[in-house]
Amino acid sequence: MLQQINLYKLLPTKSRFQLTPMLASVIYGVVIAVLVLIFGVELRQKYKVTEKFDLLTQQVNLVQQQLASLENEYPFSDAVTLNKALEELETQLTMKLKMLNSLTQHNNFSAYLTGLASMDMPGIWLTEIKFDNMLQKIDLKGFALQSVLVEQATLKLDAQSAFAGLKFEVQNVTEDPAPPSFEISAKPEVPL
Repeated sequence: MLQQINLYKLLPTKSRFQLTPMLASVIYGVVIAVLVLIFGVELRQKYKVTEKFDLLTQQVNLVQQQLASLENEYPFSDAVTLNKALEELETQLTMKLKMLNSLTQHNNFSAYLTGLASMDMPGIWLTEIKFDNMLQKIDLKGFALQSVLVEQATLKLDAQSAFAGLKFEVQNVTEDPAPPSFEISAKPEVPL
């Protein structure tokens, strides 16, 4: 007996998955629920972005108002005029800082003079007084009736409260010609 096989025709098979109307409704419902959820998330993000945009818009408006008031207060038409005004202000600031430094540089001047004036140094007279506040140094020059009085004056100066933190030392005493001349210097006891 002879048997023929048709290789071109598929044999009927039974489908394993069947899409029923009930299953289709459930799938469509899940897809619609997912789409509604995604829409809700997107809507919430849009609301947050809109809030941030409104806040930034308010800030921009506030800055524009401040800029307009500054432009009214300082009317400069171009950058060249603004740069010139800035240079003038910097020059004025530099001059004022120099004046301030020169005024505050001698802040102990009065205290030192008061300290010298309150000293009782008979037989000694000063001819030159130099104050260097930056180095905290005092130089005194003068004459004495006797060279021994210079050492005594140095001890009195060290004890004076106006010169606290300074140490006085005799730099030079010249006996000839009479009367003896002297130089006394004071520097900080502790280096700055």
